[in-house]
Amino acid sequence: MPARRPGPLLFGALVVVSACGSPAPGPPPLPAPTSESTVDSTAPSVSATSEPAPVVAVRDVVDAAEGAMPPGMTLGVAVLDVDTGELVEGRLGGRQFMAASLSKLIVVVDMFDRRRSEGREIAEADLKLVDRALSSSDDGAMSALWGRYDGLGAVRRVAGQLGLTATRPPDDHGEWGDTTTTAGDIVRIYQHILRDMAAADRDAVVAALAAAQPVATDGFAQYYGLLGPGPSAQRYAKQAWVPWAPAGHLLHSAGVVHDTRTGHTYAMALLSIQPRTSAQAARDRLTAVAAPAMGLLGAGSTGGTR
Repeated sequence: MPARRPGPLLFGALVVVSACGSPAPGPPPLPAPTSESTVDSTAPSVSATSEPAPVVAVRDVVDAAEGAMPPGMTLGVAVLDVDTGELVEGRLGGRQFMAASLSKLIVVVDMFDRRRSEGREIAEADLKLVDRALSSSDDGAMSALWGRYDGLGAVRRVAGQLGLTATRPPDDHGEWGDTTTTAGDIVRIYQHILRDMAAADRDAVVAALAAAQPVATDGFAQYYGLLGPGPSAQRYAKQAWVPWAPAGHLLHSAGVVHDTRTGHTYAMALLSIQPRTSAQAARDRLTAVAAPAMGLLGAGSTGGTR
């Protein structure tokens, strides 16, 4: 994407469940995969004979990420325990950021939801574009989907359906990357994918994210942040990046981490604006932020692809 100059950023209303509050009754268990051939979008069960591991507190995961933030980075963090519904946002978890390629996930969710609710067909060729948009972050594929499936309306519909008060479409119809969102809103979208979408649709989204390629179609290395060790059935994410004048780089990593020790599933979003530096340095910095948070969840991160 071309370099952008940041415009005024708005702060939307938030609904956050405090880690220290009284937990509400949890939602029903995550649905099981439809077949062994699909990517497992739910956490593996814990053996009944093993000593139960303590569930990691959502607040601890947020604190671990924010504690690793280097000087000068603007970082929005949010983590949601999909099994309990508990959401904790960091200090800037409700700050609006340019979504860049995270808008691809929003449009795909709307496509699948409307297919179920309104009977709208999705051509086989467009399903291939979905895979390219999510796994290779193909901008051409996204532009085609944005035009064919009412991208502006898609952002509004998903935001309205899920109560995402800070996710808004771009002012310029054609600039899908200028969609704005927050870390808190993005983890709510992942909760919707895992909890509410039809199993086949959920598995299609997860499979595409878990197939993230080392290098995107524009040549940008994608294995950083939550994908520092690469994608797997235990962790998958949508990455986003764009040169950001004059700050340097806008770099996001947002996805899902399964804690196989406890069976809990966590949606995590790390949205950042970084001081002027090389693309690889920016990737390494966000990977360093993700590493302690993922380590708490038993999915430790290493350095990304260069």
